[in-house]
Amino acid sequence: MAAEQRLALFPLRTVLFPAGHLPLRLFEARYLDLLRECLREDRPFGVVRITAGREVGLEDGPPSIATVGTTARVVDTTALPGGLLGVRVLGERRFRVLEHAVDARGVVRARVEFLEDAPNSGDSMPGESSLGDRREVLVDALARLDPELLEGERGVPGVAWLCHRLAERLPVGLAARQSLLECDNPRAMLDRVEAWLGKER
Repeated sequence: MAAEQRLALFPLRTVLFPAGHLPLRLFEARYLDLLRECLREDRPFGVVRITAGREVGLEDGPPSIATVGTTARVVDTTALPGGLLGVRVLGERRFRVLEHAVDARGVVRARVEFLEDAPNSGDSMPGESSLGDRREVLVDALARLDPELLEGERGVPGVAWLCHRLAERLPVGLAARQSLLECDNPRAMLDRVEAWLGKER
């Protein structure tokens, strides 16, 4: 059974994938305090897609959120005009929200369990002889959309990594991105992203 953990959450109208970058602009005291807490204790927070309600103003209780999110670790901070703080985070691990509530400071905190990452290579799926060729289609598509991204990758990119990077760059809705985040079967991930690519042609 996956280990359970307590995690502070940022409910946002976005989907963060593992290895994905997300810029944030913070100004509320509760989130600035949370950021300092995470930096001081060298631990991540969770980013989950908000499905109903508001990102701010949680006085009426916890917002409705997706059940699967991604932990985020701060990689850079910048002071912005107007008292804002610019923060860039990196997505790390997927997790499932088991329960959540708003604490006295207005921060959403949850009990979560971490999910296993999807296999990182088509070679890990016996019998899927076509997966390598299908992966190359994704590599070509990503090279067209963001040529510089693949230059920094060492080795052969895994299916999950490729699907996540394409989902970040293709004009698909948040619900579609969320469904991909929740998927842990490389073949199913390929099916979804190939369908999105087909609509782009």
